[in-house]
Formats: sequence, structure tokens, C-alpha cells
Amino acid sequence: MPQVLLSDQGHDLDYHHMRLYFMDAAVWASENCSSFISFDIVDVADLSPIVDQIAEYNFTEERDATLFSLRWSR
Repeated sequence: MPQVLLSDQGHDLDYHHMRLYFMDAAVWASENCSSFISFDIVDVADLSPIVDQIAEYNFTEERDATLFSLRWSR
């Protein structure tokens, strides 16, 4: 299953606004990628000195994962 990971690294947003950003990306995926199936946000602040959150987006088709990456990856 194709998967795209986004992190909060490089964004100048606080914890709450970063979660909203990740949710906006999920809404965009549901409206623009027919094979989008799910997303989850994982708090990794206790494990990483650099990243606080990672969002995982799952697709059934590679083309949609690529389209999503082109739009949302930095």
C-alpha cells in the first residue's frame, strides 16, 4: 500500500496548528485522490529531537500518493 509521510520539520507552526495543517492535507487528499483511504497523526516528540509530529497518509494507488506528495511535501 503506497504511503506518504509528512512531518512538522521546516514548518513554523505550533503543535495545534500543525495538526490542522495535517488535517487540511487529508481533506485535500479525500477530495482529489480517489484511492486515499486513511491518515493518522503520530506524536513522536519523546523520540525525536527534531520532529514533534508525523502524519501518515495511505493510498491504494501509487499515482495518487505521488500526486499528494507533489502537492504537500516540502
